[in-house]
Amino acid sequence: MPPSASDEIGKMTNRATILHLAVDYNTPQRPRTTTAIEWMVDELTDYDNVVIAYRRRSRLTRLSVTECAAPGGRLFDFPYFGLPYGLGLKHAMRTAARRTIALLEREGVRPDLVHAHKLTFEGIAGWYIARHFRVPLFVSVRGEVETKVVRNKPELRPFLRRLCRDAEKIYFVSAWFRDEFRRHMPGLDQKQRLLPNIVRNIAPTIPRSDPEGNRFVSIFNLDTWKRKGLIWLLDGFARAVARDATLHLDLIGGGTAESVANAERLVAKYGLAQHVTLLGRIANADLLAMLPGYKALLMPSLNETFGMVYVEALFAGVPVLFTEKTAIDGYLDGLDVARAVPPRDAAAIAEAIIALSHDHRALRRNISEAAPQLFERFDPRRSLELYRADVAGTLARWR
Repeated sequence: MPPSASDEIGKMTNRATILHLAVDYNTPQRPRTTTAIEWMVDELTDYDNVVIAYRRRSRLTRLSVTECAAPGGRLFDFPYFGLPYGLGLKHAMRTAARRTIALLEREGVRPDLVHAHKLTFEGIAGWYIARHFRVPLFVSVRGEVETKVVRNKPELRPFLRRLCRDAEKIYFVSAWFRDEFRRHMPGLDQKQRLLPNIVRNIAPTIPRSDPEGNRFVSIFNLDTWKRKGLIWLLDGFARAVARDATLHLDLIGGGTAESVANAERLVAKYGLAQHVTLLGRIANADLLAMLPGYKALLMPSLNETFGMVYVEALFAGVPVLFTEKTAIDGYLDGLDVARAVPPRDAAAIAEAIIALSHDHRALRRNISEAAPQLFERFDPRRSLELYRADVAGTLARWR
């Protein structure tokens, strides 16, 4: 029997169900990861959100799915089998997609839209799921993982091009990856825009402070020390200390006992025992209160999708050091509020630290004066309004 007019009206007024596919999503079954996607989903209270939190396992055992408590939606911890280094990636994600479809049908969930929060993993699964349910697909692009797959797996590029052609929207969390993406996936500019991670200390004005002393800070989980460039940071800091013995660095972040011991070993190796202090993990609210007391945030990461801490520092009035072609590169164009360094360049890091020490007052003034531009670029309310408009427009076209 064809649907009646009242059925159609009811369908149009129902809350849309968005299926979020995310590897980087916290569940009780996995080690703590970034809250970036969580915070976004938490803000989307005008939709029924269903989150599939994919978790790769290298064995075919213990792949049972668990529903977890989640405010305002449904959350499933979803282990899937996948080999390391992305071996058999497309097959692994297609299999995960089939299992996801079976789960959704068993649970009576029919999505109106699928949002894959990464292109080269969740995006593959999302393409199959969206095709099955005949619903639109949104894809976020996060450079840290995307670079590895796009560069090292050329055999996947034709499929990824098709995936991106079929996607309704492509959101760049990593502004720095846009140029490389466009070389491999041309002709898609009309469906692309930036979607920065949500950061919660953003405000339209940024107070100016003038910290005493010569203290710098670096903030990251010590388990990720290789990707965060700890060796190059300490090497560069040691070179800067040789020129200015008043410099001090606080390393903030938790980690395993092994990671903490490794950080202590590296501090000793570079002769920085009197100049570097490991403070451990600090709650976000306390951290935000501490930030204005530092000369600058030093984070020369080797491959960083976005780095919410850079934005937190800027809105605390603190200049930042980051690595070119990663992190928030591409979001600060035209603003003199930070210093970018080449990757793995301890000499350049040392020069930047000395410059930040000397120029921090001017940079803090620049940050305060650039508050309207920074607010416009990172304002989560504006980003969410644009996202909701994208959802509404897309669903109107597909219905």
